[in-house]
Amino acid sequence: MFPPDGTGGEGFDTHGETLFLSPMLMERYLEAAQQILDSVVITPPLHKSYEAKQLVPRQDVPKGENRLMIPGEELSTQATVYRDGDYTVRVSVMRPEDEPFEIVVKTDGVATEPLVFPKDSNGGPSARSRTLNLGRGAHTITLQAGKSRPIELFGFSISQKKEEPSAERRASHYRLFGTGHEDSPLQPRKEARVLLERFLPRAFRRPATEAEVERFMTMYDRAAERGDPYPERVKLMLKAVLVAPEFLFRMEDSGGGPGKHRLGDFELATRLSYFLWSSAPDEELRRLAFEGRLHEDAVLQGQVARLLDDTRSRHFASAFVGQWLGTKDVGGRIAPTVNAVQHYYTPEVAKDMREEPILLFHHLVAADSSLLEFLDSDYTFLNERLVKFYEVEDRVSVEGDIFQKVRWPNDRRGGVLGVGAVHAMTSHFKETSPVLRGAWVLETLLGTPVPTPPPDIPPLVTEGKNETGLTARQKLLKHREDPSCAVCHDVIDPIGFGLENFDWLGRWRDTEKNGEPVDATGELPTGEHFDGPAGLRRALMGRKDEYVRNVTTKVLGYALGRTLEDADQCTIQRIVDALEKDDYRARTLMTEVVMSTAFRYRQTGNSGESLAGTPRTTGGE
Repeated sequence: MFPPDGTGGEGFDTHGETLFLSPMLMERYLEAAQQILDSVVITPPLHKSYEAKQLVPRQDVPKGENRLMIPGEELSTQATVYRDGDYTVRVSVMRPEDEPFEIVVKTDGVATEPLVFPKDSNGGPSARSRTLNLGRGAHTITLQAGKSRPIELFGFSISQKKEEPSAERRASHYRLFGTGHEDSPLQPRKEARVLLERFLPRAFRRPATEAEVERFMTMYDRAAERGDPYPERVKLMLKAVLVAPEFLFRMEDSGGGPGKHRLGDFELATRLSYFLWSSAPDEELRRLAFEGRLHEDAVLQGQVARLLDDTRSRHFASAFVGQWLGTKDVGGRIAPTVNAVQHYYTPEVAKDMREEPILLFHHLVAADSSLLEFLDSDYTFLNERLVKFYEVEDRVSVEGDIFQKVRWPNDRRGGVLGVGAVHAMTSHFKETSPVLRGAWVLETLLGTPVPTPPPDIPPLVTEGKNETGLTARQKLLKHREDPSCAVCHDVIDPIGFGLENFDWLGRWRDTEKNGEPVDATGELPTGEHFDGPAGLRRALMGRKDEYVRNVTTKVLGYALGRTLEDADQCTIQRIVDALEKDDYRARTLMTEVVMSTAFRYRQTGNSGESLAGTPRTTGGE
C-alpha cells in the first residue's frame, strides 16, 4: 500500500536525503496504523440505542409518549462504528391499526429497501430491521417516514454481530494490554497511561519524556470525551504514536555544536538494528543502551555477532542484495512474466530467482565465509522449481519448495554470475545483451563507472530484413565500426561476451538462435583472455581487490544511509585492509563497518547541520 521509496547515495532506499514524506505517503501511514491497531486491539461489538427524542431535528417529547413523524419527515443522528462489517438497524414503532406504512433507512444519504409495517388491529409496539454494510468511522443514519400517514416512533438501535476473535488476536490484545479483551479496567485513564509509558520507549527507540506522554494522553482524553469505548481510546492514542515523526524517522541529536560527536547508546542501538535487522532494537539492545554500555568495543562487537546469528539478519541480505544487484524487480518491472513464456517462466519461478542471490549472500554472512565465494563458488541455493528451470534435474536432486544448498555438477555456473536473475535483468526480451551484462559486471561487481553514451551515437543495429540471423556479437561488431562507439564498447562488450552461454533468462545454451555455436570468448580491459563464464570468473578473481573494495563501499553506504564522501575513503581502506588480513570473511566486513568512526559518530557543520555519518532514513516498522 506504500509508494516506492526513493534511492540515492550508494543506490539504496536507506538514503535519508531521498526519502520524503509526501501527502499520499502520510495518508498511507495513517491507514496502515489503523489497520495494524484494528488487527491487534479487540473492541467489543457495538450495540447502541437512540430514542426518538434524541434524533435531529430534536423535539421535546413528554415522558412516556412517542414521537410523531409526519409523512415524508426525516430524522437523523450520527453513529460511529469501530470495525468494517455488517450492522443491524432495528426500528421500533407503534404498530398501525388501520393501514400499513413504510420507513426508509438511509446511510449517509443512500436509501435502502423500505421497512414495511403491516396493519394490525390489536396495535402495540412493533419492530423491523435492516442489515447495513458499514465501514469504520462516523455515519449519518436517517429514518424517513412514508407518505401514507403519521408514524409513532419509539426509536432505533444499531448493533454488530458478535464474533469470537481468533486465538492470535486474543494473544495480541493480551500482550498489549496485559488483560483479556473482555476485562473492563477499573481506572481506565490510569491504565492507559501505564500502557503508553511502556509502549512509547519501544516505538521511539529511546526513553520517552513526561511531556511526550502527556501529549499522547490528550488523544486518549479526546476519544473519552466523545464516548468511545476504552479499546478505541487506546487505539486513537497509539495511532498518534505510529504516525509521529519520532517513530517514522530515525532522529539523532545534532550534538550541540560543530565537530565530531559520538552517538548516544540509544541512537547507536537504532543504527545497528536497522542495519542488520531492518527493524527496531530488541530488548537486549535497549537494555545495554539504558545501561550506557553499548558503545563499549567488546559489547558492541558481541552484539554484531548476536544480531548476525539471529534469523532476522536475513532481512539485511534481502534488502541489501536485491538493491545492490538490481534483482529485486525481476519478474515485474524487469523481465516480466508474460504469457508467451509462462510454460517455464512463471511468477513463482521469478520469485525463486530473486531469492537465490539473497540466500547465497546470507549464507556467506551466516557461515562467515569468504566474500570471494559470492564472486566464484561451486554451490548455490535451489528448490525444485529452479532445478527444473535451469534444466539440471538429471544431475541435481531437490524436491519441494524449500531451498537447499546444492553443488553445481560442472563449472558452467558459479557465484553470482551463475544466478539466473542477473542474466534476466541484463537482457532484452528473448534476446541477450552483452552490453548490459558487461556494464553490470563493471559497475555492480567492480565499481567501475561506465560512461553514458553521447546523444549523437547511432543506435545499435537490430535484426532487420538484411540482418536476419545476426548474433549479438555480430551486431556489436558492426556497431563498433564507428570509432565513437568503439571507445566504450571495446571495454564493455568483451565481458558480456563471456556470459553469452546464458540465454535472456539465464538458462544454459550452446548454440545461437541461428544454430551457430555460441562464441563466449573475451578479454578484460587489462588484457586477460577468457573463454566462457568459468574463464570470466577466474579473470575477475584476478581483480578481487576492486571487487572487495566495491562490496565494502556498498555495505558502508547502506549502513550509513547517506552518500559516501572523500573522507570516507580512509574508512573504506581500513576495512579492506582488515578483510585482506582475515581471508575476506563476510562477518569481518560487517563488524568493521559497525566499529568504524563513520558508523559510531556523527559530524556536524558550523550551523549544526548533520554532515557525514548521520543517516536520516525512515525508521518506522
